[in-house]
Amino acid sequence: MTSGSSKRTSPTSTTLAAPGWSVRDVITLAILLALALLMMMRLGSRRGAELMPWPDGLEYAAQAVNLDQGRGAVLHFGGYSYPSRYPQGYPLILAAALPIIGHDVALLYAVTIALGLCGIVAVYLLALKLFDRPSAALATVLLTLCPVFVTYSTLVLSDVPTMTVTILAAWALARATEEEGRPGREGALYAMWIVLGFIAGFSTIMRPTNGLMVGAIGLAMIAVPPRGVGIRRMEAATAGFFVALAIMPLLQLHSNAINLGSALSSGYAWWVPEVYTQSGRQLNLSHLFGPTLPRNPHGNVPVYVTAVLGLDGMLGDQGDPRYFLYPFPAAAFALVGIIAALLDRERRITRRLVYFGLALLGLLFAVYIFDLFTETAYLLPGVFIVFITAGYGAVVANRWMRAAFSARERGATKLAATIGVLVLDLLLLIALATEISVRLSAEPQHSPTIESLQQIELKVSPRATIVSNISLQLLELYLPGASRNFVALNSRDPGERFTDYHLNRLFAKRALGWGGPIPQVLFADDVMATAVVNELNADARGTDGAYLLLGAPESPDYATVLREEVDKLGAAFMPQPVLQNRAVGLFRLVPR
Repeated sequence: MTSGSSKRTSPTSTTLAAPGWSVRDVITLAILLALALLMMMRLGSRRGAELMPWPDGLEYAAQAVNLDQGRGAVLHFGGYSYPSRYPQGYPLILAAALPIIGHDVALLYAVTIALGLCGIVAVYLLALKLFDRPSAALATVLLTLCPVFVTYSTLVLSDVPTMTVTILAAWALARATEEEGRPGREGALYAMWIVLGFIAGFSTIMRPTNGLMVGAIGLAMIAVPPRGVGIRRMEAATAGFFVALAIMPLLQLHSNAINLGSALSSGYAWWVPEVYTQSGRQLNLSHLFGPTLPRNPHGNVPVYVTAVLGLDGMLGDQGDPRYFLYPFPAAAFALVGIIAALLDRERRITRRLVYFGLALLGLLFAVYIFDLFTETAYLLPGVFIVFITAGYGAVVANRWMRAAFSARERGATKLAATIGVLVLDLLLLIALATEISVRLSAEPQHSPTIESLQQIELKVSPRATIVSNISLQLLELYLPGASRNFVALNSRDPGERFTDYHLNRLFAKRALGWGGPIPQVLFADDVMATAVVNELNADARGTDGAYLLLGAPESPDYATVLREEVDKLGAAFMPQPVLQNRAVGLFRLVPR
């Protein structure tokens, strides 16, 4: 049902005159989900299985595994547990999914894919509820072909799941609004506000900035006040909302108190105190237009503004001339859709949801432009409203264009506007077709490193000792064993794939005065640690053996470092090759 339809609900009801669910929607969604899955699968499993980007995916996976094993939402390597930088929201989902995927860490990225597909369904249903089928279909196509959404759906990261949960919150807000004018439905009204509160609270422990959702809900309620509901009923609903909202954040605060020593402590501040404990380092005015991480010389404002406008490919350092969220025509159609939706005074649910989405996107933008780190994916939870209104705006604009073409009299202004709509249609089709072409032409990649680790898991005794330059936390996940002993070859982190970020940070913390435990390291400096060598010697003479596992270096400097360390190790042990390929080398250490 379009916004111009004469079919309306009664004045006391806030139910939308939207089309109901039908077989057509099932068929449409099946096609769109197949397209989305095809786009995701063309990326291959490499980055997902490798838990990239490093070390973010590694931490989410480690928390999930340790939650599943009863240690809590922590990192655990080298015999010690440490707090994670990230809250436990998404790891809780991953931990719940581990039994379903056979406790295979290499398949954790499939959980993100599943939640991405759920997000596609949620966008379709929400757009269908607010507008009509053509709008819902186009909104879902735009999301399905959003490069950031597709790429991040194949990674063990919280960005796409947080977006999906945000869309579910929008759906709950729509249902709560729908119940306002229905007499005798107090229980349903309270239930929907409680559900909304729980979803909002859970999204906060997935991504703390999603706590801004509470402010967005408040602004939406001010813009479109409750109607047909008494003050006491609304107060009761609000109380239920805040009680439900507090449940998951309180759980996170309890976890912080256990793992960080204080409910209000930050995992980021624990791992990188020199940045996150200094006022003004993370959030600063200089980040508006000054350099930020990683490798952004423009500042946050140009990056985020161009991303929201669909013009982000114009910034050369981004490495891709295409759009990241949606193309410019989608942004233009979204503006049309927003204006059309807000001008329709009859559709209260639509107006409240549009205000909610715009408020959330605006609040996220207002926070992230000051951040030390720049990442377009940070805006994903807020841009759902752009996809939905872009679909509606394109439908409204094209219906107007057809009406204008059929009119007997067309002025110059109207003719220019119709040509403008045609141009936007053409540009949108070209952008989406280009994205499909690029995705389909990509060759799916698999991880030789992870495949090698899976082979090593079968070759090495579960009680063996392994010395390696690969991240100890990664080895704990892919070479699990209660009796396996992992020893770090060194504590260097040259920023290469699989080098040990966390061990390097522990040594940096020790240099700042921290006195906590650190896993065994063979080369803590340029000389082998005598105690570690003695233990290796004893283990190597045992039946289970000791091994050297080397990840291939990516730079000449790091290759030189590894060569020198292996030469020194060769004075005490003779490495016998067990497995060698372009990704890793496994050697059994035989005492001389």
